This record gives sequence, C-alpha cells and structure tokens, in this order.
Amino acid sequence: MKKVLLSGYYGFDNSGDDAILRALVDDIKKLNSDIEIIVLSKDPAKTERLYGVKAVNRFSIKEVNSALNYVDMFVSGGGSLLQDVTSTRSIIYYLAVIYMALMKKKKTYVIANGIGPIDKPFNRRMTKKILNRVDYITLRDEDSFEFVKELNVKNPKIEVTSDPVFRLKETSEERIDEIFELEKFPKDRKLVGISLRNWKNIDNIIENLSEFCNRIISEEDVDIVFIPMHFPEDLDISKQVMDKIEYRDNIHILDNKYSAEEIIGVISRLDIILAMRLHALIYAIKCETPIVGLVYDPKLDGLLKEVEVEEKVNIEDFTVDELYDNFMKVYSDIDGHLNNLHDHRIRLQSAAKRNIDIIEELLEGENGKN
Repeated sequence: MKKVLLSGYYGFDNSGDDAILRALVDDIKKLNSDIEIIVLSKDPAKTERLYGVKAVNRFSIKEVNSALNYVDMFVSGGGSLLQDVTSTRSIIYYLAVIYMALMKKKKTYVIANGIGPIDKPFNRRMTKKILNRVDYITLRDEDSFEFVKELNVKNPKIEVTSDPVFRLKETSEERIDEIFELEKFPKDRKLVGISLRNWKNIDNIIENLSEFCNRIISEEDVDIVFIPMHFPEDLDISKQVMDKIEYRDNIHILDNKYSAEEIIGVISRLDIILAMRLHALIYAIKCETPIVGLVYDPKLDGLLKEVEVEEKVNIEDFTVDELYDNFMKVYSDIDGHLNNLHDHRIRLQSAAKRNIDIIEELLEGENGKN
C-alpha cells in the first residue's frame, strides 16, 4: 500500500483550503482506494472526522518527522503557501517541511500552488533552492509560472494546471434548498453575494461597501447575501458592513459553518457575487455565477485575467461609483458573462485533473528526479 502525506493550510476553518483538501482526498481515493492518506493539520481530530483520513499535528516536529518517515510521497499544497505577504513564518514553515521530505528522499510534489509574491531576499533564495530539488511542481496560474521563472528556478518538471477545487463534487439541489430554508434566504429575489476578508483600511472598505449595498438595493431591487469563507474573521467583517446597511429586510448572511460543496451550492443560486476571497471567485467560476473582483492581492488579478473578467476594483482605494459601475457592467449582461464562465470552467476543470495524474506517475516511478 502506497502512503501519501498532504501539507497545506488545513484545519484552520478556511473554506478555500478545506475545499482543496476535500478535492485532493476525493481524487486520490478515486485514483486508488488503497492509497493511505495522512494530512498535516492544525486540528487533526476534526480533519480525520471530516475527511476520513489519518491526520497529525502540523506544529509537532516529532509527529511531522514520524509521518514523513512513514510515507512514500510528500505533497505540498495547493493554495498560496509560498508567499511572504502574510508573514515570513508561514513560508519558512512550508519550505522547512518540504526540505525535511527531501532529506528523507521521499517523492516530493508541490501541487497546484499559487506562488508569490515573495519579497524578502532570504525567502526568495530558499524558495529557489528548494523548488529546484523537488520532483514535480504544478502551478495553478500563469502568474505563478512567471514568478517561478523570475526566481530563476531551473527545475524542468513544472506545469501550469489549475486549482484542485475545480474538480470538487457538487452538493445536491435538495441540500441547497435545506440551507436556504435554514438561513431564511429568499428564493424569489435577485441575489447579490459578497465575500469579504479583513484587510488594510478596513474602516473605509466597510463604509464604502455599505453605501454600495444601500445603492444597489434601492436602485436595482436586489437582496444581498454575505458569504463568510474563514470563520470567525469573515463573519465579523460581514456583520460590520451589515450594521451600516439601511435596508435590513434585504440583507442576509450565511451564518452557520458549511462544507465547501455546500457553499458552492449556495453561490450557484446567486445572480452575481463580489468577492475578496480567491476561493469565493473560484467557487463562482466552478458553478458559473458571474463575478466582480474585490482585489487585494495579485492572485485575484491573475485569476480574473485567466477567465477574461475585467470587472474589478482595488479594495484599498475604490469609490462607490467605481464599484457600482463595474457591478452594473456584469449585472446588465448576465448571459454574456455566463457564456464566458462556462467555457473557462470546462477548461479549468480539465486542467485540474493533471494534478492527480502526476501523483499516480510519481507513485509508480514514471516521473520525478529522485
């Protein structure tokens, strides 16, 4: 029996990363039900319960070391793991675990990563050094590929694929109905989704977004549905915006925690979504719900460019008029945006399969550098 260790931002109640893990676990099990999967997690017990895998404490050097000794292959990703925008501690952690796997001569695969920005010289040097030694790298977007080239990574085993979440299974229509009933979401109204996260200048963001919501409720006769992706932070920010909205009967929030598949199901019932969270945009593309980007990071720009969506604002300095204009460009041409997303969704879903094909090739010894 082959054994695979997965490393990522797992066990933190972040829907996007939970969705990546669910997609990878499901696809690996489809590949070969005999493959034993172990996950490095902040909350091993919860990860074991939710995903039907073994899990170990990602912060215990002893447990990580023991898991690496046990497995045949180490998989890092997906997600935005190798970047130092959030902190240097994060990138050092992920590089260190990859390095441990390399030292133990395990097959080592950096899967579906969004790499960069990496600004600090030490972090750039270490990333280049380690990426040159792994067996295979897949990147979720062209911007990451260009960034890896900028780092002068010479590893020949690099491909651009797409995010694993594009292969995530759908939840049932019946379950979506149940969620709408539980959350008291209307079924006969135009629904505009909003997915937020904490960021710089948050007071201005809250003020402008609440004014925008008041405007579209008043002028376009829509309801707003806030979609938190990371608990409790996104929930708190969403409620701060809601508190400033005048039309109380027209605002709703996904108040309970749901699986990634369930959140995708909810987004599939929206008419349009405005999102800061990358995976809220990915969920929307997957279920072909038109999008407007609330851009705080280059990774959002990269995704929007890849799916040929121009409607976006820079979240740090946007005006209400600017956001309204971008919203109306999409809202007034829903059919055109649906057709565009349909074509890209098919392409990205197909590209995501390659991530799993490489796991099979590496386990069978058909690929890699070791």
